[in-house]
Amino acid sequence: MIYKISRGFAYFLSVILYRINIIGKENIPKTGGALICPNHISNIDPVVIAFATSRAVHYMAKVELFKNRILNWFFRKVNAFPVNREKVGIDTIKTSLKILKDQEILGIFPEGTRVKEGARIKPAAGFVVFAIKTKTPIIPVRIRGEYGFRKKVDVIIGEPIYLEEYYGKKLSEEENEKLAEEVMDKIYSLE
Repeated sequence: MIYKISRGFAYFLSVILYRINIIGKENIPKTGGALICPNHISNIDPVVIAFATSRAVHYMAKVELFKNRILNWFFRKVNAFPVNREKVGIDTIKTSLKILKDQEILGIFPEGTRVKEGARIKPAAGFVVFAIKTKTPIIPVRIRGEYGFRKKVDVIIGEPIYLEEYYGKKLSEEENEKLAEEVMDKIYSLE
């Protein structure tokens, strides 16, 4: 309930403040588990991604956001759960896998932090492991533009990426990193 109210209020505010253009909504599966994986340009990104689907999106959020009792309560009500970006704990991994196994949507920013337009950093490979382990598709999303009063922001949702050839296989860290880079290449190539 709080998720839907918050999303509605944020949508209303965003329509006033920005010109958000969502392309490819049909690429988000209507049912089943999925990993939504966007690039990350602003703290507003998770809110904007929530507009792209009527399904609730669960997000990892940096653990620092949960230190305040009121914010902790609010973030949990809007389907966020804490992650220590320095060392991902077993609870975070279990929560992520459970969300996907429960046929829900997990939102992960593979780069793990905000990255300015035109820059690239190495993504963490955990999202690839989650997709393979739970046999769920990765939905690549590119966010392009600048959040500023009445400025245009494009949210381009690509076709699902299925890693079926890796299901049931144990990949090396290097193989996972290579796959993560390939997914990021697809994200940044979305037009």
